[in-house]
Amino acid sequence: MGPIYPEPNFNLMLALVIGFFFGYLLEHAGFSTSKKLVGVFYGYDFTVWRVFFTAAITGMVGILALAHFGLLNLDAIYINPLYLWSVIVGGIIMGFGFIIGGFCPGTSICSTFIGKIDALFFVIGVALGIFLFIIGYPLVEGLHKGSYMGTPQLFDTLNISMGLFTFLVVIFAFFTYWAVEKIELKVNKGKSADPTPKSTFAKITGFAVVVAIFALFIPPKKPTMLAEFAKPDFGKDMHINYITPDEVAVRLIKGDKSMQFVDLRLPGEFKKLALPYAVNAKPEQFCQMKMKNVFNAAGKITIIYSNDDNLDRRAAALAMKVGYEPQNVWVLKGGFPAFKKDILDFKPPAVMPANRMLRTTYLFREEFGPQIMQILKNSKPRKVVIPKAKRALGGCG
Repeated sequence: MGPIYPEPNFNLMLALVIGFFFGYLLEHAGFSTSKKLVGVFYGYDFTVWRVFFTAAITGMVGILALAHFGLLNLDAIYINPLYLWSVIVGGIIMGFGFIIGGFCPGTSICSTFIGKIDALFFVIGVALGIFLFIIGYPLVEGLHKGSYMGTPQLFDTLNISMGLFTFLVVIFAFFTYWAVEKIELKVNKGKSADPTPKSTFAKITGFAVVVAIFALFIPPKKPTMLAEFAKPDFGKDMHINYITPDEVAVRLIKGDKSMQFVDLRLPGEFKKLALPYAVNAKPEQFCQMKMKNVFNAAGKITIIYSNDDNLDRRAAALAMKVGYEPQNVWVLKGGFPAFKKDILDFKPPAVMPANRMLRTTYLFREEFGPQIMQILKNSKPRKVVIPKAKRALGGCG
């Protein structure tokens, strides 16, 4: 689930190519001209509105589609936290800067590289503003960090699905395209800044409506998969690899480092006693990027266990549905209660069975059970390595 290609250098080169074409499109759309940019404020040219709103709805539908097909993990997307007052004050300052200077940070860079002197002065002003903010930060820190509201999202706030929200935004976008054209015609005395023929616009609108309907019915893969996971018979048709408590015990005595464990029990139980190299997690977290380092660890098998056999089976099926290699996903047969009963708290019968294999198993449990208990007590549960989401920087461009 992303990046597009696992080789970092390839992604950097791809970003360079995308950035080149993005700059070209900004210039081609006329965003290197300050008159076109401030036209939104004066009502004579809403090209900026059309382009950026179109980019926004394209991104929304694209993200929804990629998430639906499991190609993008929504949990890995960084969302800027909301500090209410700093957003309000910063928005007012940027608005004034936009209308006075005629650029936003992104378009000013684009314009500077094609030789616009006014854009160069705008970039210098941006740099000076950043420098003054850094120097005077102690004076404005209270405002900057005030009224923290977390990372609210509109569809959650409105208590609607992401698909329905996307549908409504796409419809709203095309309604505003019609509305701003009316404003342009009035301000420019019958002349619109949009050269698109009416017939072409009608076709684009029809296509957008189809895309909006498509967005309405393509829920992200994660919620859909988790809804299926909640069903008791989830994954019954899938082959699940099981490993017995005795085999795990033998490997622990031998110092086998190829095993790692995902403990699905409550945190309190996990902290009290857990198998070595264990990670405490919930099945819902299997879809998150932070579990990728666990399930995809080179040369390791991941053994899932809890206090519920059915939960363990469904969790293993979920891990394979997410995309982790089936040969690396295992389930501890009987879960932690079976391991505790058969290995840690094993009490040999008064009379040993005649069956040689069973007798050998009992003797092993009796001799090495206390050692394994000591291994568990001495080992610290493994911590999940959580890659921090990178903050996306930049202005409106």
